[in-house]
Amino acid sequence: MTTLFNILITFIWVFILYALWDAAFSETGAIAGYSWDEMRTYILLAYGINALVGWRVASQMMGTIRTGEITRELTRPLNYRSTQLAAAAGMSVVEGLISLVLILVLGTLLFDVQPPDSPVAAALFAVALLAGFVIKALCIFLISLLCFWTLNSVGLMWAQQAVISVLSGTLIPLAMMPGALRVVAEVLPLRGIVSTPLQIYLGKAQGWDLAGLLALQFGWLAVLWFFSDWAWRKAFNAVEIQGG
Repeated sequence: MTTLFNILITFIWVFILYALWDAAFSETGAIAGYSWDEMRTYILLAYGINALVGWRVASQMMGTIRTGEITRELTRPLNYRSTQLAAAAGMSVVEGLISLVLILVLGTLLFDVQPPDSPVAAALFAVALLAGFVIKALCIFLISLLCFWTLNSVGLMWAQQAVISVLSGTLIPLAMMPGALRVVAEVLPLRGIVSTPLQIYLGKAQGWDLAGLLALQFGWLAVLWFFSDWAWRKAFNAVEIQGG
């Protein structure tokens, strides 16, 4: 029931954004280089991609830290970060992938979603999508680790959802953001979650621009991968379990 509810919530947001952007494009043919056909495709795919790693990944990890059940993980001969990534992948197969497939079916039938710009764009989109999945999972992992120093995780979970939705390009393409915010968003790792895959899909990046996007995405992936291990060791040293 939780999985079905989450998928329903995703569709509600898609319809709301679709109506808002439909009204915006009724007054003009293009906004920041995006036509209505491209924006319609962007809206549907952005929410499908963002749903690949849902909020339950963070809530479960934060819950074990808050209640002290994290001690079970500490006694296992497993890398904690890799364990959480595996859990995120499992949830994505059940929840996120179903959402993405349903959105694609709905988009094809009702909203005339555009196909990838080219076969090469389709292949690179799949690569960028996988890298973006790992980037988002690692970002959520790092934010969840902050629970080792806090008493409540609800604010952290809501904040990370809001920040990721904005700076990843889920709510609005980065090209439509105001100057300073756009500059910051374009160099942060969060753009690799949604913006980079969709720019490749729509053919907005070609040649060296395309190579630069992929290099930035995989560069941040490497940084987050190594930083997450360091952060976990710091968090491990901060563990405080009271009671029995």
